[in-house]
Amino acid sequence: MLATMASDQFGVCSICRAPIRMGTKLVLCTVSTCNSGKRKLVFCSPGCWDAHLPTARHRDAGFTEEIARPGG
Repeated sequence: MLATMASDQFGVCSICRAPIRMGTKLVLCTVSTCNSGKRKLVFCSPGCWDAHLPTARHRDAGFTEEIARPGG
């Protein structure tokens, strides 16, 4: 069974799986490997971004806050 997203939903947080709605803030990792390829990591909060660091093995990481937009 495939899950469907609401029409106003951008996606889900890569850590806690909370829905991220269009027009709300989301957090992106500044490390290019987290934002390339098929699966781009998005987070609902700085806390969830911080939770991915122990397994990400980044040397120098940061995050940016952006607004969830279609095609983004």
